[in-house]
Amino acid sequence: EKALLELSKKREFLQDLAPVIWHSIGTISALLQEIISIYPLLSPSTMTTALSNRACNVLGLLQCVAAHSETRSAFLKANIPLFLYPFLNTI
Repeated sequence: EKALLELSKKREFLQDLAPVIWHSIGTISALLQEIISIYPLLSPSTMTTALSNRACNVLGLLQCVAAHSETRSAFLKANIPLFLYPFLNTI
């Protein structure tokens, strides 16, 4: 949890963070597992503040990967945005 917070805080200052996240074995998988674990808590919303912060940190790191010119194409080809649709469906 602390690592997610620290990486999320530094994502704007570390220009090569996105490629490091993308190319590090198991990192994207771990981020997706975090996202998927939140699904049952979305409707009805039963998330605690801590879980919400954790989800936001993961989403921020995925956004970093999606926005980087070196990783954007691979991110889209891997269909990772499909994992984010449940978050768009909440009210």
